Amino acid sequence: MRSNLLFDPVANLKRTPFGLRVIRGDAAVGQACCDPATFADVTTLVDGHASGAPPVDERARALLRMVWPSTVAQARLQWGRRVAGPRRVDELVAGVVGVPAAMLRAVVEQSRDVQRGCADDVARAAAPLALLREAVAGVVRRRAGSAGEPGRTDTVLDELLFWRGLGRERVSLDEVAGLVAALIAAAWDAAHVPPGRTVGWLRVTTQAVLLDGETIPAGERCLLLVDAVEPGDRPARAALRTLRWLAPGAPDGAGATFARLVVDAIAGEASGTAAA
Repeated sequence: MRSNLLFDPVANLKRTPFGLRVIRGDAAVGQACCDPATFADVTTLVDGHASGAPPVDERARALLRMVWPSTVAQARLQWGRRVAGPRRVDELVAGVVGVPAAMLRAVVEQSRDVQRGCADDVARAAAPLALLREAVAGVVRRRAGSAGEPGRTDTVLDELLFWRGLGRERVSLDEVAGLVAALIAAAWDAAHVPPGRTVGWLRVTTQAVLLDGETIPAGERCLLLVDAVEPGDRPARAALRTLRWLAPGAPDGAGATFARLVVDAIAGEASGTAAA
């Protein structure tokens, strides 16, 4: 249901607002994704406490490979028991990622309240993700302070906190929060809508920048758009590949893997009920 698509700022745009620069294609978008200091995440302007876009460097990619399965078969082995039985999407996401389901429900309600009262199209589209990132950052800080408590389950967040400091370079708690929020957003939205043909991100330039032969002034709001599937003959830059994988609309992304697992679980429950 399209009405339940919540955390994808681009999909939440009711139209392309006047003054929003559209940047298309893997080459130009890939360059922008590699320069997050210049192309800043719009959610940080909506909410100053939001941690911003997830890190997409090698440290982050290594962490993601450790904590999130790349295939549905792996997801079944890792999370099958957690998604068994009929449950709400917020409970399924919470059980896998390791955040309170009540927090997700509160973010959903707050997001809809903010969107109803916001006149700025871009800010309205970005508000749910900004609220999610702020809420997740609080959970991450609290969980980090209680790491190693007896009885704690091995959720995605627990795994991220465990592995974040074992490499050559430590991943900060803010970066962990960015990754957790991105995974929640991808899983939530992908569980509600089918994959799209394009994926995209909202950014704002912090300084003038030359892109594709054109100078973009500071303070320009930009809509980055690429095909949902990476072109086979033109491999994308690593940063863009990671962001595309985290996009809810990517058919082979993190959210799609979770959504297929949920569909399988629901179908299995339905067939079991019918057989009984």
